[in-house]
Amino acid sequence: MKVKSKIVARYEDKGRLKAVATVCLDGKFLVTGVRVADCQKGLTVFMPSREIRSGEYRDICFPITSELYKQIKDSVLEAYASPEDDDPAYGDSFEENPESCGQPEDTAQPEQNIQ
Repeated sequence: MKVKSKIVARYEDKGRLKAVATVCLDGKFLVTGVRVADCQKGLTVFMPSREIRSGEYRDICFPITSELYKQIKDSVLEAYASPEDDDPAYGDSFEENPESCGQPEDTAQPEQNIQ
């Protein structure tokens, strides 16, 4: 699977949080809100999550295999290590420019025959 990442925000004043990334999978699926944090063992990549009623946080999406997690982690950390490749503005990310994700956007809409 092709994994490509872009850093959409960097932080120096947010404690352990150092950056937020968008990850593109095979030019077909975007994962936004991937976080880079400085933990005891070094930089760590966290998938997007949300708080549930009990107050704990649950990942919204996550890789099922350790191989895909490693690909995502390596891709995000590589993007983090290359600040010259950061998105200057969030609006100019994969959502606005799908070609930068690896595959051109197919704008043709299939015909729908609804009766």
